[in-house]
Amino acid sequence: MTAKEIARADALEEAAEEAAETRPAAVPVITPAARTSPETGRMSQQALEGPAVEQVQQVSLGAGIALVGLGLGFLAFRMRRSG
Repeated sequence: MTAKEIARADALEEAAEEAAETRPAAVPVITPAARTSPETGRMSQQALEGPAVEQVQQVSLGAGIALVGLGLGFLAFRMRRSG
C-alpha cells in the first residue's frame, strides 16, 4: 500500500469512529399532564392552545395599530400648534 492509500484508510476509519460516537441516543418522550405537575395553580407556566394564541396575537396587533394611530394624531396636533 502506498502512503496515500494508508492515509485514506486511516481517515475513513476515523470518520466511521466519529459517526459512531456522535449518534444521538434514543430518549423517551414524556409529556406530563398539567394537573400532575407540582406547580399547578393560577399563575403556573403552561403552553397555550391554538385558539388562545390566535386571540392573543389578534389583540396585540389591534392594540399596536391603535397606539400608532394615537401617536400620529398626537404628533399632528403638536405640529399644528407650533406652526
